[in-house]
Amino acid sequence: MSIKTWLKFVEIQSLVASVLPLVLGNLYAAITYQEFHTGYAIVFAIVVLSLQMVANVWNNIQDFKSATSDEWKNGVNNIIGKGGISQRQGWITLLVLVLIAAVGGLWLATQTGWPLLIMGLIGFWVVYWYAGTPLPLSRTPFGELASGLTMGYLIFLSATYVNIAPTFNGELVFKAIIASAIAWFAIGDIMFANNIGDYDEDVAEGRHTLAWYLGKDRAVKAFGWVYIAGYVMLIIAVVTGILPWLSLVALVSFPIVMKNVKAFQANPIKPNFPYAIKNAVVISVTLAIGLILALIFN
Repeated sequence: MSIKTWLKFVEIQSLVASVLPLVLGNLYAAITYQEFHTGYAIVFAIVVLSLQMVANVWNNIQDFKSATSDEWKNGVNNIIGKGGISQRQGWITLLVLVLIAAVGGLWLATQTGWPLLIMGLIGFWVVYWYAGTPLPLSRTPFGELASGLTMGYLIFLSATYVNIAPTFNGELVFKAIIASAIAWFAIGDIMFANNIGDYDEDVAEGRHTLAWYLGKDRAVKAFGWVYIAGYVMLIIAVVTGILPWLSLVALVSFPIVMKNVKAFQANPIKPNFPYAIKNAVVISVTLAIGLILALIFN
């Protein structure tokens, strides 16, 4: 397996979905609690990125195993068949990534406390449930919600926690829902765009995703409204004092995001799926700039 094929196998481009809440969680800890632990933050980032690649690899393996036609297995949307990845290569990749995530996560839990262990177990369970059960989340209308909340909210909460563990309290659990909302909306839309791009193949393979339930036309329209909801939640977070007012710098990303939304809506096929990733990047960069400014002028 070449490096290029391996990177496609782990879906390296999708890691931005984890980077967004990681950055926001670390900045939130520094701004709100005046706490930041560099070592823990780096180890946690490695754990999170490894776990997301586990989810991607696991999903690709299960999709390949459950495919009913040779045409789909060797199709453009299936990297295992297209890239000639052997079963042994796939499982070794999965095992190594699981070990990295598990060892790093367990070590962090011993350093920061049991709440991180609980959050980690929830993350591992969702990753397994996403593709490995008789009714995987990836084949249901709840996949977007599960990925958005787990990757957006749970990563944000955990990233904040590893920095402030000694002063952690239950209040953060609730505030993080609002503070991270724009992140988990954008992350959910990445999966939504992916499923819209896979719509025809998913219908043929019997995957009843959210796009399947809505129908392709309504799903394409809903794709844009999800971003608008995220910006509304950002404003609510600022008005309620959960995020600093400089977080509103992220609003400058709105025209760029909407331009990408229209481009995807004009031709909602798999090759245009990266528009959703670009949106997550521009949202994360502008919001991070706002939070850094708030940290400087706090």
